[in-house]
Amino acid sequence: MKPRRCTLPGARVENSPKFADRMRDISSWREGDFRSLSTRAKKKYYRRKSAIEDYFTSNISIDEITLRKHISSERLLQLAEQCLMQAEDGSPWGFRALMPGVNVIDYAAQPAAEAPSSGISGEDTQNLNHETKSDHAVNPPAPEVAAPASPDEDKDYDTAKRLAIKRSQQSFQHDAGIPETPPTPALQVEGEEPAESGEPAAELDEPTAKLEPLSREEEEQVEATAELDEPTVKLEPLSRDQAAVSEEAALAANLATPGDVEESGEVEHVTAGQDGDEATVEPVQIPLENDETLTEPASSADSTEDERVTVPTDAQDAITEVERILVEEKGEARTALSARDGRGEGAKETLPVAYAPTHLAPLSMPVYIRRTALDGKRAVAIHRRLVHKRWMRDEQVHTKKRRSLQIVSFAILAACILFGLVPVGAGVAAYGAYNNISGIAHDGINHLLKVKSLLPVSKSDPTAALNEKNLTQAQVEFKAAQSDFIQLQQLVDRTDVQAAITQFAPQYSNKLGMGQKLVQVALDVSRMGDELCGVALIGANIIHGSPLSSGSTKPVISAADVAAIDGSMVHALYYIDDIQQQMSQVSIKDIPVSDSQKKQLVSVMNLLPTAQDTIIQAQGMVGLVAWLLGIGHQRRFLVQTMDRAELRPGGGFTGQYGILQIQDGRMSPFNLTDVTLIDYAENGTAIGRNAPPGYSWMNFGNWGIRDSNLSGDFPTTARMTMQLFQDEGGGPVDGDIAFTPALISHILNVIGPIKVPGYNETITPQNLEDRLHYYQQDFSAIAREKQISGNYSHAGRKAFTSTLGKLLLDRVRHATIKQLIAIVKGAIKDIQSRDLEIYFTNPAAETWLADHGYSGSIDTFTKQDGFMVVQANISISKASQYVHTTEQDNVTLDAQGGATHNLTITLDYQQKGSVYGFDTYADYIRVYAPRNAQLTGGDGFDTGKPLCSPGPIRTSPALGNTGTIVLTGCGQYNSFFPSNARNCPDGNYSLGMRGGLNTPWVIDSLGPPTELNSDLPGRAMWGGLTETPKNCISTISLSWYVPHAVQKVYGQPSYTILVQKQSGLSPTIGLTIDASAVNGLKSFSFKGDINADRTFNLRPPPRKK
Repeated sequence: MKPRRCTLPGARVENSPKFADRMRDISSWREGDFRSLSTRAKKKYYRRKSAIEDYFTSNISIDEITLRKHISSERLLQLAEQCLMQAEDGSPWGFRALMPGVNVIDYAAQPAAEAPSSGISGEDTQNLNHETKSDHAVNPPAPEVAAPASPDEDKDYDTAKRLAIKRSQQSFQHDAGIPETPPTPALQVEGEEPAESGEPAAELDEPTAKLEPLSREEEEQVEATAELDEPTVKLEPLSRDQAAVSEEAALAANLATPGDVEESGEVEHVTAGQDGDEATVEPVQIPLENDETLTEPASSADSTEDERVTVPTDAQDAITEVERILVEEKGEARTALSARDGRGEGAKETLPVAYAPTHLAPLSMPVYIRRTALDGKRAVAIHRRLVHKRWMRDEQVHTKKRRSLQIVSFAILAACILFGLVPVGAGVAAYGAYNNISGIAHDGINHLLKVKSLLPVSKSDPTAALNEKNLTQAQVEFKAAQSDFIQLQQLVDRTDVQAAITQFAPQYSNKLGMGQKLVQVALDVSRMGDELCGVALIGANIIHGSPLSSGSTKPVISAADVAAIDGSMVHALYYIDDIQQQMSQVSIKDIPVSDSQKKQLVSVMNLLPTAQDTIIQAQGMVGLVAWLLGIGHQRRFLVQTMDRAELRPGGGFTGQYGILQIQDGRMSPFNLTDVTLIDYAENGTAIGRNAPPGYSWMNFGNWGIRDSNLSGDFPTTARMTMQLFQDEGGGPVDGDIAFTPALISHILNVIGPIKVPGYNETITPQNLEDRLHYYQQDFSAIAREKQISGNYSHAGRKAFTSTLGKLLLDRVRHATIKQLIAIVKGAIKDIQSRDLEIYFTNPAAETWLADHGYSGSIDTFTKQDGFMVVQANISISKASQYVHTTEQDNVTLDAQGGATHNLTITLDYQQKGSVYGFDTYADYIRVYAPRNAQLTGGDGFDTGKPLCSPGPIRTSPALGNTGTIVLTGCGQYNSFFPSNARNCPDGNYSLGMRGGLNTPWVIDSLGPPTELNSDLPGRAMWGGLTETPKNCISTISLSWYVPHAVQKVYGQPSYTILVQKQSGLSPTIGLTIDASAVNGLKSFSFKGDINADRTFNLRPPPRKK
């Protein structure tokens, strides 16, 4: 037999079952999918989940859980049972049953006769039934111990299961109160079966004293005596219910003794459900003075649910304690309001709530002692009446004093509650507002963190972030974050919220000011990210839209896109400036983030100036890129190939050309054409045309595009070439693009070898130039390619080159994004090495190239010392591939800051293979130096003064005959040369025939440069012609002085020299600087090949601290 526990009225019945019976392993329970829930629904889900975890995994009582989690015990047990129900997949519903609005169905097959009890132990059910049936039926629960219903409970919870308390409809009209004694509540024994519905749960005790009835004479005497001074009580007819209550009141008056004044409660009318354990609770009317009542709702389920904020556990405990105190005080106030002595005028009497009918004790009339003498009896009656009357007067006075005391006490209590509740409520509201702010902020930050995962930054793959799907999702996240931060900004800017937090939560007031600035920063980041994602989407469309493809006419980029990009950059600059301004007023060390996040934030802030400069530079590029891509207007660019085997000032002989047309980012079909077709087959303007003044050394005649590469300054060469192209019928162009085979080799390194069908050739970076020369110079190869191509004209010798160009371009069009990026990176290096040279007619575009060192121009050497050697192969041969150039410059710095240069140029011509053209290497060399440079000497240049000339045939007289013919002239110079500037180790100094003139080379003496006037303004230049027989070495020397070459930097001497290289050439540079005469500088030396312009700096060592 189970032990029973005795529960006194008003005591709380422990709801918690045995801990061992409710413990469950919930580690395998599945989580609910709450991603689509609102913030409010998520909070409700987490509150339920926390309560269920405490219920199944801890020894905390149910009452403790309900108080902490703000959830009723009935709802808690219901949720626990639902979690253990079997879902459709065969596993427990688990945490999925806690999702707001989910319909939990038990798919487990259960017997019809058994009640579900999987989630709640037997003792849970017993305790619950005991509480709802037995305890409520006999002893109404006191307000201070009842678990408060959570205001955040689900709206779908069945409110019909809650008790409703109805106000009694009876009213009494009397002149004097009738004292009442409430019925003695019966003891409740736990474990006993509750009373059945309709039967009384407890009965009042019958009176133990049996009084004898009065005789008729005595009754008449008493009645007569009572009619003397008794006040008349007028009562209205009562209804059946009122009559029952009136009988109960009469019973209480009969049992009461003078001076006993007990409080009575209001009768609760209970409508029992079918099972007898459910009842509907209606609002409770609390009587006040002058028939006024206070109405308390039985449940908050019908009221509008306010927005709630989840607070930390310690805050929840504090709020729960405040609520408990307020409930106790409210219960005491209600008792004070309803407590009366039963005699006050207009008082409303209430009885304790009862859930079962109660039998009333029978009314017993007072028994009087029968007396024989009428006077004695009358005297006794009068005495009793007088005593009663005096007692009544005293009681009335006492009642009035008590009522006054009660009114004063109620006023004081109400004031205490008011002054205590308002600050507490305001403080809780302020704390809740702060937590609401924090929640919204974290939501916005979470959206920004998602963007970080969607757009990874990869140094190996810069286009990893240009994924259209990820960019679109990132834009959604930025918009969501922007919405959160706008809401947050409106909230933190409200004066009432600021005042509440400052007054009731001062510990958060400092953080509020910092939070306002951080919210603005987050809003700037969200807005800027949204716009930049739009720009990135345009970029992704350009990259993935195959701009090199000629099979589509759809524009890759429009004018509207360009305007959007430009606007986004303007806005980005504003956002960055605002971020810097806001963050300047925030101390990063006070931001509530981890140390690592603070370091990241500092690094990001340090990058903002760089980002600002980059955007400013990009702003200037928007218009240029739009111009280059032909937005709204087609662009035409002349493209030329340069053969560095026949070195020219701009890089090489330009034997082929093509026209690159671009409109709205889409490129038209492109192919290469033999340059002779426009030089000779068009309008014939090249016939008889000479080179411009200053370039008289180019004296081949019929000067055309093929020979227009005259200047080492590519902008100068490009302008001459474009003018010739237009004059010869090619039309106007917007720029000139020239490249050497080195660019093609670098592209092949990225896309791989190319197989040329029909020729049985596989072209690699290593054999590219050899195969090109073979099919252009070998007669048998030329005949073969003419046969394969079917082109037997002069242009047929370039058929192989044209076919290879088409195959190369097709491979580039189908290259991956990663390959295209590698090609672009290689092209930038080729621009620096001058193997790719670009000129634009747009001044802004050309200025941008010059500012970044991509223009291919010759420096003016105004900011530092320097020089550049420019060579031009005018021997009409492909011999440059066998000539190696060495430039040795010995610089001596003097005490006055001047620099003396002694430059030696060595041309080592070793003909290791066949040469297309003439053997002698004729090279016109020019050296450019600072404008103020002063030439002091030179050697190795053709002076134009012959050492000899073919003389007449003379006969040497001899005895007895006519003499011997003696040849006179220059034959002696075929085996030696009277200058060390020309050295032929094999002894063959013969120059042979001169190309283009078909005459023998004139053997001239060597000396200083013959050209002293620069073809480029702002620079000094010295130059002249040199001739080098095959397998010989020519040495050219120059000396000059540059004043004020040493400059002062921060009061310290500094010397800088720039050595520029020519396109199509990789010379070996030897540089020695003697700085012994300059205090603070150390001498320097260098030797090596250079593939780009090279700067050498001499600065004093840093001072020791």
